[in-house]
Amino acid sequence: MTSPPHPPPLDEFGLIARYLAPLAVHPGADGLRDDVAVLALADLAGDLVVNTDAVVAGVHFLTHEQPAAIAERALRVNLSDLAAKGAKPLGYQLTLALNPAQDEAWIAEFAGGLRSNQDAFGWSLLGGDTVRTPGPLTISVTAFGTLSGKGCLRRGGAQVDDDVWVSGWIGDGALGLALAQGIGPALDPVQAAAAESKFRLPLPRVTLGIALAEAGIATASADVSDGLIADLGHIASASRLGMEIDAALVPLSDAGRAAVAQDGEWLDRLLSGGDDYEVVFTAPASARPDIVAIGLRTNTPVHRIGAMTASADGVRVRYPDGSLRCLSRTGYRHF
Repeated sequence: MTSPPHPPPLDEFGLIARYLAPLAVHPGADGLRDDVAVLALADLAGDLVVNTDAVVAGVHFLTHEQPAAIAERALRVNLSDLAAKGAKPLGYQLTLALNPAQDEAWIAEFAGGLRSNQDAFGWSLLGGDTVRTPGPLTISVTAFGTLSGKGCLRRGGAQVDDDVWVSGWIGDGALGLALAQGIGPALDPVQAAAAESKFRLPLPRVTLGIALAEAGIATASADVSDGLIADLGHIASASRLGMEIDAALVPLSDAGRAAVAQDGEWLDRLLSGGDDYEVVFTAPASARPDIVAIGLRTNTPVHRIGAMTASADGVRVRYPDGSLRCLSRTGYRHF
């Protein structure tokens, strides 16, 4: 008996037609039959917000991750940037630099992850490019969102005495990565699994960002990608102000608190570790009741952790022992 012949490997156009074109549900994408997407101005609720982020195997995600999880992560880190600007997701362009390890089965699972994300967040593939590389798998996403609120939530609008807020929990990205690499603290298995899940599948705070923009009460905003202190520093620098944060008010998960209880040095690592993809924002003290209400309405935990100061001396952290100091390492640096 002879074995059935193996199907020929997909070329670029076959890959696009079989796995990517079905994801191009926005009419402007024209089923990926052209080199461009056309976004009709009438389709835009307000200004167009554009962001690009690239992720590289072994740098931004573990090389052995499942293809669907890689796809979800690549899209979610871009959605987090849109969320911090108060933008509603519209669509994205995708560039894939694939190496020989990514066969058709891998691509099929990857496309399934893209589909799951699109279904969850209501946006569409708009186009992109696929190439082969001898190097590590590299994925670049350009995300498009629309503003329907009272303008884009920039980094540079904070005012003296504004409150500083953060969504969710801080530090699980760094803690989850350490645990996945086998170098984290010894935690309860449930806590460890939760932290690893937060690293692998961050939750972009899209509904919170849109609600803040529509309410017009946030004065500045950023997402926590490089590390809480680093991204707060971006707001402080852009606003030409300083910031004081109370470490005791920074929200930690059960896993984060357990890590700090084992070794106090983990506190600084959680504050500066990155990969949380939460939203940090500033607002006047008069907005506190409205922010709490928005958190409840969007089912998003929000926590007030500090305030803006007049002195443009970066971000200072007040520790439980009463000391006030700047961290020597504030977050991840790309170069």
